[in-house]
Amino acid sequence: MLPPIAVRRLRAYEGPHIFGPWTGVRLQVRCDSNRSLRLRAAIKDGAQFIGLVIAYLEVTAHTDEPGYLITASFTTDTPRLGADLCAYVVEGIDAEARGDATWDRDGPLFALQARRRAEALPAAALQLVAEARWRNLPCFTRADGQVQVGYGARGWHFDPEPLRAPGATAPPPPWERLGRIPIIAVTGGALRGAAVERMAAELAGYGAQPAVTDGASFAATRELLADPRVEALVVGLDTGDILRRGVAFDACDLAVISDRGDEMPPDADDTEEWLRALGVPMLLSAQPARINLSDPRLLPLVPYAPYGVMGN
Repeated sequence: MLPPIAVRRLRAYEGPHIFGPWTGVRLQVRCDSNRSLRLRAAIKDGAQFIGLVIAYLEVTAHTDEPGYLITASFTTDTPRLGADLCAYVVEGIDAEARGDATWDRDGPLFALQARRRAEALPAAALQLVAEARWRNLPCFTRADGQVQVGYGARGWHFDPEPLRAPGATAPPPPWERLGRIPIIAVTGGALRGAAVERMAAELAGYGAQPAVTDGASFAATRELLADPRVEALVVGLDTGDILRRGVAFDACDLAVISDRGDEMPPDADDTEEWLRALGVPMLLSAQPARINLSDPRLLPLVPYAPYGVMGN
């Protein structure tokens, strides 16, 4: 017998991902009945209570015998907080449906509200980030709480905490030197490592000395993007992490897909999601993607390459 509602998948996307280019949350639940309207209302009410700004909330339901599979998605600048809100909402709907009078409705909600306030950037920091985005510069909050503007050797960071003081002003960024570094993103399976080495040698042939890594997680890639010593980057991306969190950068100079591989990541529902994860970087690339056309399993990606495809 199905429970009233249970999480099937819950993802906090902190970068471009298989469902779109924006940061956000995607929730899938299994239900004993169609609880889509209740789920939508609970997410909206919870977000309003804790002060979480969300947009483009979509909730769809499909029969999945003996119950329903319901998907909810929305965009937000704070996806991890949004995902935790969704987990709270599902727990609450389940307790409500089971008539559990002992479930604590208010405690976790107030904790999420307090966390949202603690994590919110002060006004001076928000103004600086807004100007950086107006200048088309990438920005992200690092794991150490610093705000990063630009990538690698063309990056700069600042601590937002002192800006919470009354009258505090943000330090003047060195706008003239901030920007992006060359990024070559490689996805694939068994052949990915060799493709990373080949692209690093190709970039070095043009006089660049790139940082090189394979099997990089989202967090590891962000660390490299925040390293002032990195002037260029060749990165082999972990497919599972693309499915779980997205890609750590908003654009790259070249996307390379070496092969599909033989073992589907456990985070993929099917081969279509697997392929879409491999193809995310090509949607961020400024030039034709390099795809191993000798692997026929990659051919379905070719029509979706925005600037076409070169054989690799």
